[in-house]
Amino acid sequence: MADTLIAPISWRSAQRGLWVASADEHPVGIVTEKWTHGFVVTTRTGRSLGTYRSLDEAQSALEASL
Repeated sequence: MADTLIAPISWRSAQRGLWVASADEHPVGIVTEKWTHGFVVTTRTGRSLGTYRSLDEAQSALEASL
């Protein structure tokens, strides 16, 4: 079951290699860079959405899941 997105997503880099997505100031997921393997996407409930070749692809995958 996907989360229902009400507000626009904003992204911030929490630290090198880690991006946090928020909507209405609540976290909705993260993207973690695995240096030689790509970008891993995880929802706020801990569900893995897979690994992507670029940050843009990973962020888009999370946004599409909401």
